Amino acid sequence: MSGLLNRPNIILVMTDDQDIELGSMQVSLNNYEKNTFAVYLKNEASYTTAYFGKYLNEYTGSYIPPGWDYWMGLLRNSRFYNYTVNVNGNKIKHGWDYEKDYFTDLIANDTIAFIRQLRSKDPFKPYMIVISFPAPHGPEDPAPQYSAWFQDVETHRTEAWNYAPNPDKQWLLQHTGRMEPVHVIFTDVLHRRRLQTLQSVDSNIQRLINELRNLGDLSNTVFIYTSDHGYHLGQFGLVKGKNMPYEFDIRVPYFIRGPGFPKNISIREPVMNVDIAPTILDIAGVAIPRHMDGRSLVQLMRQYDKPKKKTKKEAEKMEEFKWRDTVLIERGKMAKLTRIRDRLMKQRGRLSKDLRVQKACTRSEFREPCRKGQQWKCIHDSSGKWEIFKCEVNVDISKECDCSSDPILKRRYRRSRRKHGRISVQRTATIAQLDNEGETVSLDETLQKFWEEEFLQYIQEKEVVESGEWYQALCVRYNTSTSVICKPKVFLDSKLWTIHKAKVDDRIENLKRKLLLYKVMRRTLKRRRPSSDFLSPSDLSGCICSDTHARLPGDGSSHSDVLWWRKSGKNIHNNSFAGINSKSSNHGELHANCAVPQMNCFVHGADHWRTPPFWPERYGQFCFCQNSNNNTYWCIRTLNSTHNFLYCEFITEFISYYDLNADPYQLHNIIWSIPLGILEQLSRQLELLRTCQGHAQCEHYSSSLWHLPVMESDNNSIN
Repeated sequence: MSGLLNRPNIILVMTDDQDIELGSMQVSLNNYEKNTFAVYLKNEASYTTAYFGKYLNEYTGSYIPPGWDYWMGLLRNSRFYNYTVNVNGNKIKHGWDYEKDYFTDLIANDTIAFIRQLRSKDPFKPYMIVISFPAPHGPEDPAPQYSAWFQDVETHRTEAWNYAPNPDKQWLLQHTGRMEPVHVIFTDVLHRRRLQTLQSVDSNIQRLINELRNLGDLSNTVFIYTSDHGYHLGQFGLVKGKNMPYEFDIRVPYFIRGPGFPKNISIREPVMNVDIAPTILDIAGVAIPRHMDGRSLVQLMRQYDKPKKKTKKEAEKMEEFKWRDTVLIERGKMAKLTRIRDRLMKQRGRLSKDLRVQKACTRSEFREPCRKGQQWKCIHDSSGKWEIFKCEVNVDISKECDCSSDPILKRRYRRSRRKHGRISVQRTATIAQLDNEGETVSLDETLQKFWEEEFLQYIQEKEVVESGEWYQALCVRYNTSTSVICKPKVFLDSKLWTIHKAKVDDRIENLKRKLLLYKVMRRTLKRRRPSSDFLSPSDLSGCICSDTHARLPGDGSSHSDVLWWRKSGKNIHNNSFAGINSKSSNHGELHANCAVPQMNCFVHGADHWRTPPFWPERYGQFCFCQNSNNNTYWCIRTLNSTHNFLYCEFITEFISYYDLNADPYQLHNIIWSIPLGILEQLSRQLELLRTCQGHAQCEHYSSSLWHLPVMESDNNSIN
């Protein structure tokens, strides 16, 4: 293979789970294992092959897959301690001794020992090694030396963190509310443990690189580092998981370094884990079988190489090179769905923003004016559209007044009027106060959109609760029930009472911080106090004023509880949880009754983690539901010079579209803004990708020319 050293060593580093050809984790029989890249490298390129680490979730160690000269494979799912490995046919049990048993270190130790032994026998024979680390998969056991690291690191709190409920998304996210305090604590602790486990991966990769440098192999070794999927911790209110079609679950690290590859480049084109197998074969100079999914990344990376003189043939070949701009993302088996037009119309009636607002605003509880205890009110604007107001939140009120006919105000503000011509009147008030004063107000665009979004979330939560369906909150066992039911209300339970009290305490602490900021603002205002007294509304009776306008305060203090709870939560790590116990539902009962129909639910408690940092016992145990049977989907993710979007169809016939250029965190489903003809095209391309067979056909439907007839040509290998 020109441009790369002949037969370089290849090391593939995987984190978390891994499939045979690094694609999906669907259960399959062993008959596919005879066609892995290891078989081709060994038989056709005389590579020595070795595998170290996690294999398949259901691997029992009863066999060694074909193609591997050396085999050290973990039985079953990820473990760091107390596990069994198959080493060349021998099952070896490991315990809880960090020095001897910590699996991440054991993988690295055995890999280095294997390379040393191989080099002592044959200094020039190429090798291909797969290193499959369990980190950062559960149970997320960090090495002892890292167990105190990353205190208060909250990088998992992205814009989508605790952004819930989501009435414009699929059923599961419509029914997933904002996390309770115990959930917030859990996401922080789990994020910390995941970071800690990765430190052992980092240090062992550094050890491996140092060893290769000492042996003289580093300059002739290609490294590939990746993972099979992402992870979410609190995104859209989901406590944890890895099976959503959004960026946080489908994007993974993907690094390649080695001889012949350009340095310090980032590739924007969509690449997949199924591209790894053909890339490895291409690097080794082995012809890529036509049955193998994916494409070699070698020529794609060459497109990013620094300009250099090329032959005419090379230039023409690069000019003809095309790469996919779309990938298929799927979970579950596809059912026969109705036409996209019918699905869109059905969904519009149920989830259209305008229709939902119109329906909600007819309820008596949202009529004007704001009354005591009323949270929202709706008013028709001049165009007949409903405008949403939050009654009891402070906003900045301002208006411009001409007081030239009032001699007192005219003299008081003569200096100001010389500069501005008019008097600017500003104050802070709630909509309820303005209603009492009989004053109408118009909202600026930012506040209008903010309140409308929050109102939609409010009515979504209210409707789900009133329907009696499952809704995420703390899951607690009723005294008269045999199962755990999840509803967002405080039960007559000491544990729930304590946790919700902690939430209130945290809000009080947050308000105290805001109070300190207001005191600083007050001192500043006192130092710059104007000569005039404060004007009450009655003082302006002789003035001609413009309409009153409302906007969010400059310091953001009126941002709603939704935004506050989404972004806050740090101070709930305090003693407010002291005294939480399991009296209301013992451990065995909670495990037995953590069940909601058609949901995947789990219990977390103090016994979940066996190594520090532990889950504090004072936080008790909780049940959470992270997925549902109807969360089956098929999506296309497109990224090119003009488009950057995610289009999905769910088994419930729900459809969604996210423009990631405008909305990188996929907060808003803008399916209504996409013309029906475009949606029909996207649905057709998705169907073609779902049913395509063979490399050439599937790659064609992943390109911008997907609508044209398939040209049966093999552009997989560059040899």
